[in-house]
Amino acid sequence: MMKSHTFLRFATMGLLAILVSPKLQAEGQTKDSLLYEVNTRTVLGTGNWAPFLTAANAYDRHSITANNLSVWGILKKPLRQKPFVDYGFGAEVDLNLSPDEQRLFPGELYAEAKVWRFALTAGMKRAVYGNQDPLLSSGGILWSTNARPMPRLSIESMGYIPVPLTTKLIEVKGGLIHGWFSDETVTANTLLHYKYAGIRLGGRWPVRVNYTLHHAVQWAGDSPVYGSLPFTWANYKRVLLGRSGDSNSPDTEKFNTLGNHIISKNLGLELSFPSVIMEMYWQNIYEDRPVHYMYKTYNWEDGLFGFTLRFPHQKALSRFVAEFVSTTDQSGPWHDLDGVIYGGQDGYYTNGVYPNGWTYYGMTLGNPWLTSPRYNANYEQGEVGLKNNRIRLYHVAGQGTIKGVSYKAELAYSENYGITWGPIVRKDQFSWLLDTAMPCPFLPNTDMTAGFAGDLGRQYGNNLAIMAGLRWHGALTW
Repeated sequence: MMKSHTFLRFATMGLLAILVSPKLQAEGQTKDSLLYEVNTRTVLGTGNWAPFLTAANAYDRHSITANNLSVWGILKKPLRQKPFVDYGFGAEVDLNLSPDEQRLFPGELYAEAKVWRFALTAGMKRAVYGNQDPLLSSGGILWSTNARPMPRLSIESMGYIPVPLTTKLIEVKGGLIHGWFSDETVTANTLLHYKYAGIRLGGRWPVRVNYTLHHAVQWAGDSPVYGSLPFTWANYKRVLLGRSGDSNSPDTEKFNTLGNHIISKNLGLELSFPSVIMEMYWQNIYEDRPVHYMYKTYNWEDGLFGFTLRFPHQKALSRFVAEFVSTTDQSGPWHDLDGVIYGGQDGYYTNGVYPNGWTYYGMTLGNPWLTSPRYNANYEQGEVGLKNNRIRLYHVAGQGTIKGVSYKAELAYSENYGITWGPIVRKDQFSWLLDTAMPCPFLPNTDMTAGFAGDLGRQYGNNLAIMAGLRWHGALTW
């Protein structure tokens, strides 16, 4: 297993060296840009935690402690759309300081190359997967923006690609990703397999429908309970196709699928009018032999249901989102009953072979309202699994600009019922956030940010905080 890891890491380093070569840049095309930022944000609050919305869906950039300072710097060259061949790279360094913790880590570090409408990426790059609103969503059911990106090798389409001979009425997209869980997991050296394929119908029509199937797997590694879970090409094929493990696999993976499989089906409807664009979306989740039995849809009640309203001609309110998330059904209370029920007690984001579950550096990879283990009282002592994965969430958010001041506002009410197999103890929570930004009148290329946020309830307690910061930014163009 270590030999395979060594090979892949050397391959990644070699690819990074190739990708940053400026020879890949197409000459005579649109101008290139190098973007840079330096940001600071201070949170001063009362309570046991920083208000939930100050740290959720921020790629783990901010501390969850009540009083903290965040400093981060960004350097990035984006891929351009027009050149047939192009290259890009990005780096971000994040610093968190608080009385309870000090953290310094790379928020991003990647290089990428583009050929036609496909991108090859190596490293840690932020991305939004799923049809949820990319700016204001509470978080996708499989992927959100809650955890920092993990190291990966990926090949993906750059958005939808029209199918030839369909007058652009049919478009498709897809991607294949191999990643590393590089945090200190109980099962060390865990790998990620992720792929997705989607279709969109409608082209430039005012009504469009999209459907995407996402398939993610935690697999391989070294378990203190089950021993070595080897990375081999035979096992990779089993993971790719959703097949059971061989005779050397843990018992649960001999009868189930090899690895911790999570599947999400995304369905969306887009309606375009002169004054408003409406997008409705639904996401479901499957964790029991997902490839074989997902068509049975035992847990159809669970998932993310939402809509976005975009107002292209309004500034005061340019975007509005409303969502409902439910994860309380989990295919019912019975698991694999007499070969009749192929599901039940799904235990979203948890797994026996991979005790850290669907998390990265203690932050939930999926919807963050399924509480990240970093909120566990004994997280530092090894309590690294989710303790709250049965929830109902009602979430609304909006953003816009009023008299030169841009804002983002969020309101959320959550019902929290604990872990799948634990006692049902309901804990309600109300959370809110208002974040604003405006140009600094006495510093060029600088924005001032300010806001306040709070929690009220039993899940995260009663927390209140004010936020203030600065953002200095610019671009070099050639």
